[in-house]
Amino acid sequence: MFEALMALSMLTVIGLVLLKLSLNILAPRQWILKQSVTDAYMTYERAYAERIPFEILLGNTSPWPAYPTITSTTVEVGRLPGGIPINGTVARTRIPDSGNYPIDGGSGTVATNPAAMKVWKAQSILTFKVGNQTYAKSRTVLRSQ
Repeated sequence: MFEALMALSMLTVIGLVLLKLSLNILAPRQWILKQSVTDAYMTYERAYAERIPFEILLGNTSPWPAYPTITSTTVEVGRLPGGIPINGTVARTRIPDSGNYPIDGGSGTVATNPAAMKVWKAQSILTFKVGNQTYAKSRTVLRSQ
């Protein structure tokens, strides 16, 4: 009887150690999965900023409002195995280049900007959590007309 009790105790300890080891392996995988999924989402943000028509980018209902106004939206950037959603917050704003004419948010003149170029930085910042840590990724796209 004593030998059976010792064998069951040893098997329980071995089982708990193996469970702890498997949990230690899964934590870095979640970090890597979340980093990959958020990188893919930021690629989408960059492509969206590059393809949006200039009229919409500068319009009143633009997804990138003029700085200092910032729009924040909660988005689902992907899902972990098992269907667990990965959520983040995207903050967007656009910043005028200092060489723009004053009507376009800059301080340029005909002498400094003879081509009347309009240059804007469309910036997207994604914040998300992995465990208790908060991470941020940003992409900035220069648009000119």
